[in-house]
Amino acid sequence: MVIRLRGTLPVLLAVIALVAQEQQANTPTEFHGTYAELKPEQRELIDEWYAEYNRMIHEQSRPTDYDQLSLSTRTTYEAVTHALMTTSLTDKKVNSMGNALELVQAIEVINGKVPRARGDLQFRVYVLLKPDALQKLNDSNEFFRDRDNTAYHHGYPLSYRQNGLPSIQFSMAKDGRHADIDVDYRSSRLPAALFNGHLTADNSDVRAGRNTQKHLQRWQGLTDWWHNLFGLPDSIDYADASVEGEVPPVPREGDGRLEEAARDFLEAWLVEQKPELSAAYLSRRSFGCLEEYGPQAGKEVNAGVAPYLAARDMAVTNRTLGKVASLQNAVQPASLDDSRLKLMKQANANAFTLYQVTNAVAAEFECEPNNAYADFDKSRISKKSENYGSYFLSAFRLKAPTGKSDAITLLWTKEAKYWKVVAWEIEPEDTKPDAMPDTRRRKAVAVATTPKAYSNVDLAFLHASHDFLYSWLVADNFDKAATYVSSHCDECVNRYLAEGEKIPSTPAEYSTYVRTVITAVGRDVGTVQHLRDALEPVQPDHDDLQLVPHAGEDAYTVVAVPDYLADAFRCDKESVSHPYKVPETAKQKTYGNYYATLFALRTPGDHPAALALLWNKEGGQWKIIAYELVTP
Repeated sequence: MVIRLRGTLPVLLAVIALVAQEQQANTPTEFHGTYAELKPEQRELIDEWYAEYNRMIHEQSRPTDYDQLSLSTRTTYEAVTHALMTTSLTDKKVNSMGNALELVQAIEVINGKVPRARGDLQFRVYVLLKPDALQKLNDSNEFFRDRDNTAYHHGYPLSYRQNGLPSIQFSMAKDGRHADIDVDYRSSRLPAALFNGHLTADNSDVRAGRNTQKHLQRWQGLTDWWHNLFGLPDSIDYADASVEGEVPPVPREGDGRLEEAARDFLEAWLVEQKPELSAAYLSRRSFGCLEEYGPQAGKEVNAGVAPYLAARDMAVTNRTLGKVASLQNAVQPASLDDSRLKLMKQANANAFTLYQVTNAVAAEFECEPNNAYADFDKSRISKKSENYGSYFLSAFRLKAPTGKSDAITLLWTKEAKYWKVVAWEIEPEDTKPDAMPDTRRRKAVAVATTPKAYSNVDLAFLHASHDFLYSWLVADNFDKAATYVSSHCDECVNRYLAEGEKIPSTPAEYSTYVRTVITAVGRDVGTVQHLRDALEPVQPDHDDLQLVPHAGEDAYTVVAVPDYLADAFRCDKESVSHPYKVPETAKQKTYGNYYATLFALRTPGDHPAALALLWNKEGGQWKIIAYELVTP
């Protein structure tokens, strides 16, 4: 939904009323996302999970303790298990094999948002599969064997997916019994995925952007009870929420001290219950947070209406919390655990904490990826990435009638002479996660080991791989960099085209497309003096990839790829029609014909997609014959 209006407050409020009518009306007296509301199949797995946990550590935890898990943990569990239970399996003769949830024997751990973790460790459920699960996946029409995981999903190299998006992914250990299961909602596209860590982190978060809508398009019946701007699960009818006044042009205490502005934001919202006064503190830079989370997630929000949407969302929280006599009755301070944060002394420490943050840390909190990377790049070029003084965090938890919210952080800076909130985040990276049952038996899953070293490397390849990256990202010689890309990459061009983008039809058009992407990425990276300023190495995770020592190890990784594994990097082995198959020659590990370089761009926040380049000789010259966006 695109909102593009200009005009007076009555017009804006009319638009808000229309948006509110899109929200599902629920009973406004109870919280959702509880154990009692799970489906019987979901509750049964939770019951067995807590029972096993109690046997392991001799505790008396109850299945209803599920209600105290973080918001992201519960939404992850419900989205993944809902997708599984509504996915029917059929064999090649179209005979029923039950549903995909019936492949799961037991839950081992549920990972929602995990502080400081890669995307492949977040928003997924770790399970023990039934003994016949692997065979059923192989026999089913609904899943295909995707290429092996070569960089992420440590210990779970075997991959099974569905065609299309969203898609359930089983990443499985070699024993065929242990797996992590997530839902992929978003496809990786060039060049956005190389810069946008938000894209990969939120790929499996059902709450983010349009992920909920995508989920419901494929798997009907999921209740999206979590759509509250600041993370309190509620059932308020948004049509009943109102904003009585106008959002002032300047914040009330915005030209004073930061602690006064941070206190006034919370008091106006929660004590006075005038969220329109709080909305005046929201910078235009924060409106990307509205589009990513909350009731209007996935919809384009016009800057003119955004403050009123935020005020309405905050009014819903007021309805949830009820009338409070003081700020301390509504919030409590939250502690963040990061050596890069400097705790500030201030008079409101019993309500919220304040921290100084570096410019680099501030970029990690931005909701709009383009703004985040622009800030990160600016501070990197100016050598001020580790400087303090421009950005600050306030951290707190809302006190609900039956508990407290997850930690909430607001990122503050001065715009002109006023303090403004430029981003906010629920469950920030620096909070300590609550303890939860973990019944994984570590011996059952293959532990990632350091790959073997490969010494008999072709020096001409090392020169070519370095020259390609240097020409591309340091020298900005995009024409020379493009000469290293073989026409065998045409299949990869087709795979990573942006939605709606025209498929090239001639060799010249493919060549032009590759040159255009190389140029766009190089210019977006900007001016760097060394490859390590732009790139960071990605460690391989496959028994048969061997590390190649080289001079640029601080920027990128080089591995020797055995002949049989080259198909794991090619772009035509990723569907039911063309599934990945391990050839009979897999035991014959011949090296020297193929190499791969693996790296990711240095960006703020969560890890973006890594890029894996497969090299082979063509006419005596080393060329890139395939590339893969490897999503965490």
